[in-house]
Amino acid sequence: MVWDFAEALKKHGDDGFKVVTVAQYADRMSKCSSCEHFTERNSCGLCGCNMPVKARWRTSICADNPPRWVNTNGKGKEGTDTTPSDGV
Repeated sequence: MVWDFAEALKKHGDDGFKVVTVAQYADRMSKCSSCEHFTERNSCGLCGCNMPVKARWRTSICADNPPRWVNTNGKGKEGTDTTPSDGV
């Protein structure tokens, strides 16, 4: 889990430490808090991340399969384009 956090922090830094909008953050946290893997410590039972932190980072992806939310920087988990077709 420490290595996962270090990798996520590097991606976040490579993206300029950009964060999601308030609406995107609220949507992500809503999805997290209703997930069976979300713990009372505000962490994910799958990846161990602190979700109030992870959900703010634009480069973050939900650890569930399939993910409940994806990153918003236009690059998917393997660098594939995830920009919505409507350009939003």
